[in-house]
Amino acid sequence: MLVLRCQTGDEGAFADLYHRYGDPTRRYLRGFLDPDAADDVLQEIWLTVYQRIGEVTNPAGFRAWLFRTARHRAIDVLRAERRRSRQAGEAFAEVGRWYGTRADLSPADTSALDAALATLSPEHREAVQLRFLEDLAYADIASITGCPLGTVRSRIHHAKAKLRDFLVTVDPDPKDVGR
Repeated sequence: MLVLRCQTGDEGAFADLYHRYGDPTRRYLRGFLDPDAADDVLQEIWLTVYQRIGEVTNPAGFRAWLFRTARHRAIDVLRAERRRSRQAGEAFAEVGRWYGTRADLSPADTSALDAALATLSPEHREAVQLRFLEDLAYADIASITGCPLGTVRSRIHHAKAKLRDFLVTVDPDPKDVGR
């Protein structure tokens, strides 16, 4: 309903959309970019949302549209950084930095999780972040990343296995893995 209200010019509905999806979008962007760049891109994205909300034909798919918009803009920023640096892959080496609130984890657990996530490829980190941090459905992740549904399932499966293997080496007590 918020999207439909925004499309009719309801400023309060836009503020509600931002309050609902601003932080998740920021977390997602920080998986790609450093915090300052992510905050800059976040502002650009919400300006785009404001300007193009009328183009959203499926209000129920707004969240996937928003994350797809964020992904494309983050990739544009990474490409620009890569062009400036002229060192192949340098900009993408930072893609996997994992930001977000994990208030329920101890500092040691957070550190272990960060180290485990750093072992994943950028594609696997993105899939894990969208699925488990943003709680998106596989179909939405496929839409955001432009990958087939089977590829998304495979990425999440392999990422979970790699995370599990890494965390077992950090803490071999199996009852602690997967907390």
